[in-house]
Amino acid sequence: MKQSSHISLVRVILLVCITFMIMGLAHIHYTNTYRQGRARDSDKDSDPFVSHGSYPVTAIPSVPAPVSTQSTNESVDPSESNPAVILIDSMTETQLATTIRYKNGSFSKTFKPELYQDPKAARKELGSFLETLATRSWLGQNASPSDDVSEEEQDDRRDAMVQQQTFFSYLPMGGGNNQFTSLQKAALLAKDLKRTLIIPPISPSSHIKVWAGPRYSEFYDLDQFTARSGIPVLEWHDIKQTPNDPPAALQRHWAEFSEDLPCTPNGAIGVNDKNLYDHFRPQFLFNFKATFPVKDTTAGQSTEYAYARDVLLRDTRSDNGKPDLWRCLSCPYFLGSSDISDRSWNEVGLHMRFHAKIDAMADNILDMLLPKTDKMDPSRRHPEFIIIHLRRGDIVSKCAPGQAEKDCIVQIEQIAEKVDEIEKKRRIKALAEINDKNADVALERLPVLVTTNEKRKEELDKLEKLGWIMLDHGDAEKDERGVVKPSANKKLGTMSSLGPFYPPMLDAVLLTRGDYFIGMKNSRMSQLAAQRGANWHKHTTMLM
Repeated sequence: MKQSSHISLVRVILLVCITFMIMGLAHIHYTNTYRQGRARDSDKDSDPFVSHGSYPVTAIPSVPAPVSTQSTNESVDPSESNPAVILIDSMTETQLATTIRYKNGSFSKTFKPELYQDPKAARKELGSFLETLATRSWLGQNASPSDDVSEEEQDDRRDAMVQQQTFFSYLPMGGGNNQFTSLQKAALLAKDLKRTLIIPPISPSSHIKVWAGPRYSEFYDLDQFTARSGIPVLEWHDIKQTPNDPPAALQRHWAEFSEDLPCTPNGAIGVNDKNLYDHFRPQFLFNFKATFPVKDTTAGQSTEYAYARDVLLRDTRSDNGKPDLWRCLSCPYFLGSSDISDRSWNEVGLHMRFHAKIDAMADNILDMLLPKTDKMDPSRRHPEFIIIHLRRGDIVSKCAPGQAEKDCIVQIEQIAEKVDEIEKKRRIKALAEINDKNADVALERLPVLVTTNEKRKEELDKLEKLGWIMLDHGDAEKDERGVVKPSANKKLGTMSSLGPFYPPMLDAVLLTRGDYFIGMKNSRMSQLAAQRGANWHKHTTMLM
């Protein structure tokens, strides 16, 4: 009897253990199922710009962005839902660099310290600009679709871009706005010559003294530019990539690292002229060689657009009957003709819009400086405002010899009078539109934003007394205890967080945003801002 009871007890214990095991397995199964369901839901609700595979995510095609660390068992093609995702085609590793090639034809390189120890091997790794250009392996990148261009026309433009067999470029000169003027005229030449334009980077200058400048595609939407203008473009970085901040060893072995590149002088600006700023040349390890067409009777002095197009850059045929692959001009900035200003804007500048991420940065700045009010139009993100470009500094060099500054440069008092004129017109218009619904609405003065390179305290004090808001890209100053010092201006911190090229570029964007813009007629930055504001946003613009 005792033995039978013992056996029954063992059976009960065994049955209980089996029951708990089954319950445990069921719990694990349903927990995993729940978690997988939550993960799928989370994927559906996540930012569509996040990749769940080994793909770089970027809004600028030729610049790789960080790879997502998330993983999945499913095969995902992010490009189906997000055109900004660029798929990796291949990755190669050498002793000197890591090269990533993307399926859109672009590539990026990361260089290793060993690159600088063997100039001969380094030159092979960097590649030849002209030899790489001759392969044209990256042609075929498709421009982004444009809302106001039909699909058929876009297809024709893409076909034309792929069929391009010849190329044109130029050397940058001057500050950022003068370089943009050179780009406009160079784009016209490329269009007239039926060549693909290769855009150099924004070069360092006397205003920004660093080793290397950024690509234009960091600030401008070049795909949309091609779609709207019909002018195919590439950037120098698309063809040859070099270290951004090389050590002194590279500079000491310049002759071994560099390669010769032919370019035609014009406008009395030689290919090695100091005005081209020596930073652009070492950035791409080029040793520019002057080439003079046989028929150039001016010996590089001409500033006529037609002469540059028809003589200096005229196509010549090689023994195989094909036109020359490469044409280069030292200084398109000085080229002139009766219609070049209108053509430069209507055919180039009008279509060279800022990149979406730069527009978003400008919006964030306006959010900080111009908070919404209850009285503003609810359909607007920001209230109406006036913006002023107050050019100072080296602008005095444009004054006539012996001319007093007050007689040469527009004074703050004169600009204040212009602001009052704007407010007077607003009041007259508001009074004319009074009705029963808005009779009690008071018209307040618009906020005034100012971007300037003025350094003199007495002049800055005038701006403060007028209550105008300064665009200050510097950092907040702290005392010896680490306490932030009071400041009349909100410090944006752009310079320290994004580098020296972003403050002037963000100012350029913001100058187009003001409902009313006041600029200086002798400033190229003001001239561009007036064109952009009036044509892109239908704003009121004026130059003094």
